Amino acid sequence: MLNLKQLNSNTTSIYTIGLSIIAVGLSLSKPLIGLGQIIIVIAWLLEGNFYHRLRSFFTSKLGLALILFFILSLIGLINSSNLGYGLTDIKRKIPLLLLPFFLFNVQLSSAQLKTIFKVYVAGVIASSFWSVFVKLGGLGITILDDRELSRFNSHIRFGLEICIAIFGLLYYLSKTTTTKPKIILSLALIWLFLFLFILHLYTGVLVFGITSMVLMVFYGFKSKKISFRFLLLLFPLLLMVSSTYYVQKSVQKFYFPQKTLEEKRFSPYGEIYQHNLENDDKENGYFVYRNIAPEEIEYAWNKISNIHFRGKDLRGQPISSTLIRFITSKGEYKNQKSVMALTSQEITAIERGVTNCNSLTTNAFEQRMQSTIWEFDNYSRGRDYNGHSTVMRWVYWKTAFTIFKNQPWFGVGTGDIQDAFDQQYDLENSPLITKFRHRAHNQFITAFTTFGIFGGLLFLVFLFYPLLSLNLKNNFLYLAFFIIMFVSMFTEDTLDTQVGITLFTFFNTIIIYNKDTI
Repeated sequence: MLNLKQLNSNTTSIYTIGLSIIAVGLSLSKPLIGLGQIIIVIAWLLEGNFYHRLRSFFTSKLGLALILFFILSLIGLINSSNLGYGLTDIKRKIPLLLLPFFLFNVQLSSAQLKTIFKVYVAGVIASSFWSVFVKLGGLGITILDDRELSRFNSHIRFGLEICIAIFGLLYYLSKTTTTKPKIILSLALIWLFLFLFILHLYTGVLVFGITSMVLMVFYGFKSKKISFRFLLLLFPLLLMVSSTYYVQKSVQKFYFPQKTLEEKRFSPYGEIYQHNLENDDKENGYFVYRNIAPEEIEYAWNKISNIHFRGKDLRGQPISSTLIRFITSKGEYKNQKSVMALTSQEITAIERGVTNCNSLTTNAFEQRMQSTIWEFDNYSRGRDYNGHSTVMRWVYWKTAFTIFKNQPWFGVGTGDIQDAFDQQYDLENSPLITKFRHRAHNQFITAFTTFGIFGGLLFLVFLFYPLLSLNLKNNFLYLAFFIIMFVSMFTEDTLDTQVGITLFTFFNTIIIYNKDTI
């Protein structure tokens, strides 16, 4: 029978179990995240010696720095009128306090840390396999957007998890000398890298690319070998130049077609074409609302599709608009002849809400680029931008800046941040519908808007103090993790969701506390 004394002498094993459960829960199950934290608290209680450990933590600059954001959120309640929302936010941020506090002075062996990371990677890979299973029709459901394939949490958080797994695998691969483990780690790394593209995790790919470039530049300047330094610095430069060129070509392709369509009066079947000269919307550079024979295309479409011309496509858009935009993108007249010439693949694509023929021949990242250009073009024309994620982020940032200017010193408070956004949207008569009236989608802007100038600066201390004070920039694993999370905060409120908060705090805590043994 295992007595309390025996259990107390081996609490690091209990900590390892708790951390492993959190590690797998990050990608597979939110309830497991909570269970893992409970086990960590139990291990802490079994160790006893409470006064000494409490005193040790609260007299430690590092310990206080790691919970600073949680403390800021608590103080922000004082400046809040909506305590219900504020307390909910505090509850969500408990891992920011719990993990740094209960793991303080807990020293794990390199073997235990490696086990935790293996469990984490296993969870990420299992989640990726499930996504592929769903993509291949395993659940018998129609997936219109590959982002829906992230089944256990947000596709953005999943992309960050994969990035951390990839750089972690690189780290452990560099430390592995035996052949079999090297092969296993390499296969896992290759699969997760490919999976970023299979699932079209745009944010994940972008974060991976930026992180890789920053690491190359950092280690390039540190390298004493001139040839190695040259290569590490040259690659990011070439990537930036090629990316700029690619964006310019994409914009040019969007606005300037190789040819234009003559505006005709009659279709081949004699219907008078409609031309809306005031609407200059384009697809692949061709005007959408010109050269339309509405009766012909309705008649022809109803003959080839089970979705009525006056119905909606699978994305909920009027299928008439989808059809017109798709035919326009092909550089054809909108008449019976062009509809009847559609292939079965094109008909299916239109029914699924695809508005541009290039989507059938270009890769998903090219499609995303064209979609982003279209979003900004649409926004610049004063059109409806609901559901357009890139443009909406720009609107969120502008709204947050207005709120910040009104209360710059102490912010609006933890509990009132969403209310402040809602009120500002109303004041501006924003066209955003309720479900899209979000906060800043930028952790830095959110921090300054919530806590003001002083609180925002303390948030930066929370982020950078461990990196700078412990010289962790020389720790590859921590530096890669830090860059991944830092970059994500420019387009997301990373520390305002359960998974995002736990993902950051989990790795931030265990790497910092075990920097010498990891």
